Amino acid sequence: MRLTAEEVSAVACQLDDEQLVELHLSGNPEAMELIYDRYFDKVYRLAFAKLGNPTDAEDVTSNVFLKLCRSLHSFRGESKFSTWIYTITNNAVTDCLRRRRPTVSLNADLATDDGDSMQRELEDESPGPENMTCEADFARYVFSLLDSLPPQQRAVVELRFVMERSYQEIADELGVELGTVKSRLNRAIAALKALCFRDEVKASAVR
Repeated sequence: MRLTAEEVSAVACQLDDEQLVELHLSGNPEAMELIYDRYFDKVYRLAFAKLGNPTDAEDVTSNVFLKLCRSLHSFRGESKFSTWIYTITNNAVTDCLRRRRPTVSLNADLATDDGDSMQRELEDESPGPENMTCEADFARYVFSLLDSLPPQQRAVVELRFVMERSYQEIADELGVELGTVKSRLNRAIAALKALCFRDEVKASAVR
């Protein structure tokens, strides 16, 4: 299937992801631009929610679309395209987190100018009540708790609230029943609420 640039732009809203992939592989440059427009915000939001740093999120987003340009031919349609790009984004985030890891022990003493050493004091980066007054900060805090959830629940939360997929789309992408999606999401939300309450109790105890 080959369309001119004008034809692709005119019917963009009617093309699904797989059709855009096919157009790209057939040599139409407009297709990748449309994929970029369709997924840029979703990829960036997912990266930012996991990393909490706009610069890192931008780097991850750039890397994701660079990988798409280089390896879109490897997409076999065995899963939905949105699931494929979601997986690529998560892998890119994981790579970014690995690069962030410090090369020195956080427990090691710090050397002073006069040759002595002093105990390293690390700032507690856990979110306090003041951070939760900002909706964006609170959202990042909640997403920081996702690693505490089982992978199946975490995936549903990310697909629903970051990738903005409908319940039916999530069910189709994960290959599960609609009721299973809702059940996993409800359990995930309940678990996140419990974790938030736990942290509130801890914060109150130290005040």
